[in-house]
Amino acid sequence: MKKNTVRRRPSKVVNLLFLLVGVLCFVYYFANGFLIRFGQSLLWLWPLIGTALLVRFALVAHMIRTGRPSPLPRGFLRVIHVLVAVGLVILFAVEGIIIKGALEPTPAGLDCIIVLGAKVNGTSPSGALRNRIEVAAEYALANPDTLVIASGGQGEDEGISEAECIRRGLVARGVPEERILLESLSTSTRENLRFSLEKLENPDELSIGVVTNNFHVFRAMKIARSLHNGETYAVPVATSLFSLPHYLLREFFATCVGFVTGAW
Repeated sequence: MKKNTVRRRPSKVVNLLFLLVGVLCFVYYFANGFLIRFGQSLLWLWPLIGTALLVRFALVAHMIRTGRPSPLPRGFLRVIHVLVAVGLVILFAVEGIIIKGALEPTPAGLDCIIVLGAKVNGTSPSGALRNRIEVAAEYALANPDTLVIASGGQGEDEGISEAECIRRGLVARGVPEERILLESLSTSTRENLRFSLEKLENPDELSIGVVTNNFHVFRAMKIARSLHNGETYAVPVATSLFSLPHYLLREFFATCVGFVTGAW
């Protein structure tokens, strides 16, 4: 005899949550675009996620309204559910590692700090770069024997190099110009760190701090410690709560690529 199987009806409340989150993804995308810029790396992920959630909402809403089962094969749906569950587990695990890295303590009296570059708008620092400059200046002024390396090349849409923008910001905040070295050729985090270390004599004998945003600390430190055999520490920079979700999502993919490719 065949057992009678009772199919559980989709929940209207849960489905409305998919609608709400999907709409919020689009709102967050446009808010980022207008308040910061639409050209941010991987910003398109938010409307992509939003579209997937809204499609799910529409399918389930149709099922609830008509009383008919899903038009998609049950086996296909099971595969999708498993993939989503595995993806969420990986997402939360990696984000946990990223957040834990952001909590690294910073000792006083480092021999040198390297300020990693970020987007320059014309000749003015982006919000992320401005925050890095402020933290680097605060550390340098509190530790007068610490050398500062401003690191970052010049992109096609940037009026000056990121290193020069950092230098100007540090000097404007009271850091003596003679304590600042420029590294203006790098185009990636690995190059930031490698080219900066090459400017130091016997770098492995020095204690080095890496100034970068908190969401970027884990990956930056993995790279730094693969290049530098001496003491290496993070100098984390706080990120605005508005921008943090996007940066954490973006950093998730960058970190996964690093693990898969062995980039560090």
